[in-house]
Amino acid sequence: MVRHLRLRLATAALLLGLAACGQQPAAAPPAEQPPASSAAASPVSSPALTAPASAPSSAAPAAPSAAPASTPAPSLAPATPAPQPPAIPTRLRIPAINVDAAVEQLGEAPDGSMEAPTKWEDVGWFDRGFLPGQPGSAVIAGHLDSTTDRAVFWDLGRLKPNDEVIVDMSNQTELHFTVLSQATYPYDKAPLQQIFGPASKPLLNLVTCHGTFDRASSNYDQRLVVYTQETGT
Repeated sequence: MVRHLRLRLATAALLLGLAACGQQPAAAPPAEQPPASSAAASPVSSPALTAPASAPSSAAPAAPSAAPASTPAPSLAPATPAPQPPAIPTRLRIPAINVDAAVEQLGEAPDGSMEAPTKWEDVGWFDRGFLPGQPGSAVIAGHLDSTTDRAVFWDLGRLKPNDEVIVDMSNQTELHFTVLSQATYPYDKAPLQQIFGPASKPLLNLVTCHGTFDRASSNYDQRLVVYTQETGT
């Protein structure tokens, strides 16, 4: 099932989550445990029903039936299999720039922003948006550099139209995408609907930092987006 876009999270993803391209990635937060139910099952009490006294009967009691109770035949209908969760991306490969990276799932951080990949060499799929391979704009983000060296998307800007992008899915299938174009935007003026929004075709947009690094704010002043479309769609 396609996950619907949350525009607030998309905005935070671009403006906040990707502002950490030159910072140490934050450790992934521990998985939240579902809260224990606070409503204990309460027995429902009902008033006792007392049968009215009846006069003794002189009739002989009926003889008990000797016929055994019938046993229902077991059902032979096959059990309905449980629905399988949708496949998610697990690895991103871009041969033209030698990227072969594990894909993390990026959700919502406590402050409402998109989580950043926890490793410089990993990329992250924004799992509050669209799944790769389904109609809509799926987004995978990666760091441009680290505090000491280049990171996974250092060469993202070298991609050209018709370069191939491959996404390995958790169900052992591969999705193939073709680069359409790339664009750079001021970090606070990117076209969010175009990057994160619905689409009639399966799109995959790759995002990283770009431009000049401001040490005071630890932020690059631009964002680079590479637009791709699933091959054959």
